[in-house]
Amino acid sequence: MNPAPGPKLHLVTGKGGVGKSSFTAALALQAAERGKRVLAIELGEPSGLAGLLGVRPERHGVPEPVQSGLSLAYFDGEAALAEYLLRRLPFFRQKMRAVFEHPLYRAFVGAGPGVAELMVIGKVRDELLGLSTGKPQWDVLVVDAGASGHALQMLGMPAATASTFAAGLAHREARRVAATLADPQCTAVHVVALPERMPLGEAAETLERLRALGLPLGRLVVNQCRPSAPPGAEALVARLTAEQGDPDRQCLARVAGRTLAWVRAQEEGIGMLERRVGLRAERLPRLVASTFGLPEVQVLTAQLSPEPNP
Repeated sequence: MNPAPGPKLHLVTGKGGVGKSSFTAALALQAAERGKRVLAIELGEPSGLAGLLGVRPERHGVPEPVQSGLSLAYFDGEAALAEYLLRRLPFFRQKMRAVFEHPLYRAFVGAGPGVAELMVIGKVRDELLGLSTGKPQWDVLVVDAGASGHALQMLGMPAATASTFAAGLAHREARRVAATLADPQCTAVHVVALPERMPLGEAAETLERLRALGLPLGRLVVNQCRPSAPPGAEALVARLTAEQGDPDRQCLARVAGRTLAWVRAQEEGIGMLERRVGLRAERLPRLVASTFGLPEVQVLTAQLSPEPNP
């Protein structure tokens, strides 16, 4: 029997600055290396993900090749709304430019709560299903969904809209998107953290809110982890610290002691997170580099645990 196919839509979130874009890029590369047709997606203007992959798409929704099997696109909420309206109301096509530039339309887009978020996640679903081209173009979509607060609002918007509108077009469209996001055979939401108290705490809260929203959890990733101390390191540092005399040995003992304290705090924090959320964390190493780009992403990709049928 063939194994069940894994999720096709991967959404990555976490506290700002924890390395979401790095993990998104590594996950996309992992899938591409397994022969999948992969589209990495950045929400909003090209930024971190574009810099890591070394390409910069020029237009909303138009993929830019990165390497064999992998392309990058950015999706903008306002552009997605305009695209949706043109698809649903083609008879207004000649007048749409004037509508989009009208102050009332601009005010609606700016003030409408969650309009851009709903449209952009709907655009992601359309791309997944190939609705704009007639057939799916990609095996896997990997989305840098942004910081956890904004990502939770965006991911919860379809279900909230479907429940707010009892019937009609908004209800039907939102319900379809919500069903895609909630399907564990289709979607996985990955949460990234750093091995520090505040990012670990926010990761736990994000995972709990994702569960409350009924969204399928993917990987819990702790980025920039220090390696475990070798056996006997604690005893050796204690012995060096207790010795008097050689200042070089004392300096070495202090540096090593601080490093061991960081590792202990890291492991204690990750352990508390794992117990709180009932998930095992996947550790990614701390990389020291003057610049962070595709070569460093490839190092992270090699460190990712294998996942059948990404």
